[in-house]
Order: sequence, then structure tokens, then C-alpha cells
Amino acid sequence: MSFWDSIMSLFGKKPTVVPDPKAQASGGNSTVARPKNRQVYEGRPVQAPEWALDKSVSELIAEIPKHVVCKYVPKFELKKIMSTQVGKDGNMIPEYNGVAGDCGALKQHGRKVAEHNGLTMPYRYVDLNIAYRACCGNPQKCPFYLHAEGEMDAVNSHRR
Repeated sequence: MSFWDSIMSLFGKKPTVVPDPKAQASGGNSTVARPKNRQVYEGRPVQAPEWALDKSVSELIAEIPKHVVCKYVPKFELKKIMSTQVGKDGNMIPEYNGVAGDCGALKQHGRKVAEHNGLTMPYRYVDLNIAYRACCGNPQKCPFYLHAEGEMDAVNSHRR
């Protein structure tokens, strides 16, 4: 931007936009790279608790509700979530294949946590690491639980 452009911008005239030579070299089709959206919130890897060792997937799904501590009652099941990308063979590529769960806090606050992580679409499921770390151990380690509790505290403070 030149000196005259800055003075003219004071009087309402907008400076001319100079096209980017890199964008023209690539055919003029420059897009902003966005982070890939994910449906499953993947927690930090954690060791499986004693009760989950040497269990098959079906036994594990039946055993998780017996150890749930969270008051938002997560429900875990076997999920195969397909992405919108197509592989070399013409079939869709699975985005996630394994045990995943959902709960009330996740459904209500999945968007807030996803936006906090830089994504544009809400999370719909949590993986098995969250079950071991938060749902079956300490719910205060779950971001969805923290958002739900924070909102509940805010609503209760407004009621008083």
C-alpha cells in the first residue's frame, strides 16, 4: 500500500487489491486449509483398568456401565463411522472403527468443545480412552462434563 493509497483510504476510497502471484501460479484456486473435522473425541491414551484387561469387545461394552461414575450416563457401543473420503478401491474410508460412546453432556456441549479445539462441526462420540479416564474414573477429566457443570452453575447462579 502506497502513501497515496493510505491517504485516499481516509476519504473512503478503498485501495486496489493486488492479486497474489502464488495464487495465480496455482491456477487462481486458493482455498483456506481448515482442520479436519472429527466425529469422535479422542482422549489421551490411558492404560486399561484391571476390570477391562483381557476382555473381548462385547464383554467390555457390557462391563463399562457397571463402572460408570459420571451422572450424564454415557452409553458405549461398537461404532464404525465412515468418512466422506473415498479410497483407491472406490469405497469410503472408515474414520473410526471401535468402541465409542455418547451421553447427554456430549450431545449438548459437543459443539463448544469442538470449537475450542479449532473444529467446525460438533463431536458426536467419545472413544474408549475417555471411558477409562473420565466416565469410569474421574468425570472432572472430561471436557464435556466440565462444560455441562459450568453451564449448570451459571444457570443456578442466575436463579438466586
